[in-house]
Amino acid sequence: MATRTNPAVTKAGNGLGPITRIVTVVNASQTQAELDLAIKNLQNGVTISSVFYPGATVAGMTALADTVYVALQGGVAPEGTASSYATDTTVTVIATFNQA
Repeated sequence: MATRTNPAVTKAGNGLGPITRIVTVVNASQTQAELDLAIKNLQNGVTISSVFYPGATVAGMTALADTVYVALQGGVAPEGTASSYATDTTVTVIATFNQA
């Protein structure tokens, strides 16, 4: 039987990390290149009007028609101005989960 030599500390949480945001990435006629750019910028961050919005980790994605739902872990809330992440693309936070 295995024995435990290094006791692990566990903490109850939601399993989503310290903060997770579900965002929509919407563009009426989005191309794969536009989506790729928006996702890249969500990860790397963007500068809007001399303010840097840090990126986050993309934990998952799914799509329904022209709307892509993205789970972002960490970072700050994405900037909501149209075309901030890719031309004619709008990113909107629809849910935020904070670790309990």
